[in-house]
Amino acid sequence: MKMSKMLTLLFIAVTTVCGVHAQTVDDIVNKHIAAMGGADKLKDLQSMYTEGVMEVRGMEIPIKLWVVNDKAIRMEFEVMGSNNIQVVTRDKGWMQMAMQGNEPKEMDSAMVRTMQPRLDLAGELYNYKARGRKITLEGKETTDGAEAYKLKVLNPNGAELTIFVDAATYYIDKIKTRMNVQGQDMELTTVLSDYKKTPNGFVYPSSTTQDPIGTKISVSKVDINQPVDDSLFQMPKK
Repeated sequence: MKMSKMLTLLFIAVTTVCGVHAQTVDDIVNKHIAAMGGADKLKDLQSMYTEGVMEVRGMEIPIKLWVVNDKAIRMEFEVMGSNNIQVVTRDKGWMQMAMQGNEPKEMDSAMVRTMQPRLDLAGELYNYKARGRKITLEGKETTDGAEAYKLKVLNPNGAELTIFVDAATYYIDKIKTRMNVQGQDMELTTVLSDYKKTPNGFVYPSSTTQDPIGTKISVSKVDINQPVDDSLFQMPKK
């Protein structure tokens, strides 16, 4: 796998009872929102800062992630003592990678489009109609003994993903995202687990794994609604 494709996938990875016919999409979405802390908690999300470790190819890579809701996302990760940065905003993206010469450069537009839905801190399901998303219930699937509702989500920009909502907890167990990376169609599968709650009641998955690249991210710190300096998202001058 080419290094540039690997970096794209890593960023995407960083930036989820009754019978199926007895449930509607809104039933499932509303129960999911309640499980995540409630609509008021999600509505009040303005920013999130996360620290953790990403395991990939036998390496443990420290990561930091800043997200300002509906505005910008910045990820920093350290490899062999060198800091690397990737940023996506509502209309563009840039990166500064030590392994690629450390010169800041514009991000590929396809990668920007793929990452932009992750600017929404409340997630794909919250307030989905007002955001122009279409969701259909595709049935149920059983994974590792747990039943999950299968929701197909279509974003206004054409991006499509499938979200699996646990039928017992209403947490998101898995997300499948179809994307085009450097001209190649592929599917990224993200499995979310070990949900925890912040002091203010916001629920988040502290462990995620991604395929096909085989990464695992373990979150050690989450801060909600702390001030974030706009300069973090500005591309350095060459």
